[in-house]
Parts: sequence; C-alpha cells; structure tokens
Amino acid sequence: MLDRDRLIVDRQKGGPPVKGESLREQIVSSLRWAIFMGELPPGDHFSVPILAEQFGVSPTPVREAVLDLVQQGLVVALPNRGFKVVAPSMEYLRQAMQVRRLLEIPTMRAIAATVSPGEIEPIRRLADAILRFAQEGDLKHFVEADYEFHWQLTGLCGNRILTEVIEDLRSRARVVAIPAIARLGVITETAKEHQDLLTAMIERDLDAVERVTLAHMDRTFEGLKAAALSVPQS
Repeated sequence: MLDRDRLIVDRQKGGPPVKGESLREQIVSSLRWAIFMGELPPGDHFSVPILAEQFGVSPTPVREAVLDLVQQGLVVALPNRGFKVVAPSMEYLRQAMQVRRLLEIPTMRAIAATVSPGEIEPIRRLADAILRFAQEGDLKHFVEADYEFHWQLTGLCGNRILTEVIEDLRSRARVVAIPAIARLGVITETAKEHQDLLTAMIERDLDAVERVTLAHMDRTFEGLKAAALSVPQS
C-alpha cells in the first residue's frame, strides 16, 4: 500500500514505484488524498505521463485511476491539455448536501441503534486524533483522520455501496470545505462534533445522533459558502 504520509510522490525528487495488488486503486487513493490535503489544489493541472513517471509505473494504470477521479467529479479532462482538479459548483454542493441528509441521518441512527462499544473504540481514537490535529493546526493530518473516521463509522452500516456513495458526496465537499472551516476559525468546534457523535451513539440517544449529524453538515455547508467567495468554480 502507498504510504499515506507521502500521498503523492514529491514532484521535485521523484520516488519509488508504486507496488501492490492493484496499482489503479493505489494511485486513485494517492491522488485523492493529495486533492483532499491541498497538494493538488482546485485549478491545478497535471498530465498522465508526468504522474506515471513520478509513480514509476506505466501510463495505463495512471490513466485508469485519473478517469476514476473524473467519474467521481474531482477531476476534469481538458482536451489536449491533460487534467485539472475541479472545485464543485455551489449548486452541485447544495444538491449533494440534500442527498447526504437523506442518506446519512437514517444511516447514523441505524448504526447507533446496534453499535457496540468495541466497534466504537477504534473510531473514538480517530476522533481524539482529529481534535488533537485541530488544536495543533495540523490541517493535513486533520483531513486524513477525518476521512478515516467517517469511512470507518459509516462502514458500520454493513452496506459497502451506501458507504461509498456517502463518502463520495462528502469527499467532493471536503476538497474546499475544510480549508475554509479552518480560515473561519471553527475547526476545533468541528473536531469536537466527532466525539459528540460517538458519545450519542454509545448512549443510544438517536435524537442526539441526528442533531449532531445535522450540525456537522451545517458547519460544513458554512465552510462551503465561505469557500465559494474565494475559490473559482468549475
């Protein structure tokens, strides 16, 4: 697996070949993390041949990986000019948030109704890490822990397709929302909501689970609106 502390091979120094059973999946993961963490920011251009050289692999798995990102709405193809990282439009993000409300709230309530303390414990460690990174101003590792937290928590629903759909919607917002939340100075409050959600789940307080989930989404949307003022839309 790729080292997540090196989400994309250093553009200046290059790096060792990507290894593993599925190069395509590993490259998708590496590029997606680079986008989430701002190493490939909205508006950044890149080409398949250059990425293939950096990863030390043939262009084919890189092209397949990039096309996956195109399908996920994180990257757009530019005729004869490679690819560009996109910032989703506010209208798209608004509609995506509506879909997330329909999917996430009943999913979180269903998880809370059956989850065990043993299942929560490793996820709570991620929540603690999220808060620590927020307090330290470590946005890069905050995003990494945030992704893992939501992926693992939503995965407790036992439905892989549902988990992937929810995470895809969340990820498109994450590209611009978290840096904006940091600029607004509310990233610590955002971090604490992860712990609040787990506490409500352990207590089987389904109404509190719904309230915290909605509050977390609302804070994200405030970040999106703030980002819309400074990030060019694609």
